[in-house]
Amino acid sequence: MRRTSADYPSLQHQHQQLLQQLSGLQELRRGSLTEQFLMVKRKDGSRVKRGPYPLLTRKQGQKTISRRLTDPALLPLYRRQIQAMRQFESVVEALVRVGEQLSDLVVAEAAQKKTPGGTGTSRRGASPRRRSGRAPDAGF
Repeated sequence: MRRTSADYPSLQHQHQQLLQQLSGLQELRRGSLTEQFLMVKRKDGSRVKRGPYPLLTRKQGQKTISRRLTDPALLPLYRRQIQAMRQFESVVEALVRVGEQLSDLVVAEAAQKKTPGGTGTSRRGASPRRRSGRAPDAGF
C-alpha cells in the first residue's frame, strides 16, 4: 500500500502509542523456561527419571546459558518477565516499521518539493523538442 503525506499524522499517532507501550514495560528477561529431567542410577543398578526441574535458558553469543530455578513460587514472575521481553521485541519491531514509513514520507515530500512542478519527474533527459518554450537549437 502506497502511503501519502495525509497518512503522516496517523503514523505519528501510531509512533506515540508504541512509545507509550514501551514505557510501560519495566521488568524484562531474555530467554525461556524449560523443564529438565535427569536420569539417575539407583544403588541396585536401575535407572529412574527425576524432575521436572524448571530451567531458565537463554542464548549468549554462540552458547546457551542455563540456570536451574530452585523456588517454584517465582516461576510466574519469571514467565511474566519473559513475556514482557517478547512484547518489547514486538513493539520495537513495529516502531521500526512505523519509523521507516515516516522516513519514506519525509523523503518523498522532500523529493517532490525539489522537482519543478511537483511532478517528481526530471526534465534533464527530455529531448529538445519536448521542452516547452525552448527552441531546439537553444544550446542546452
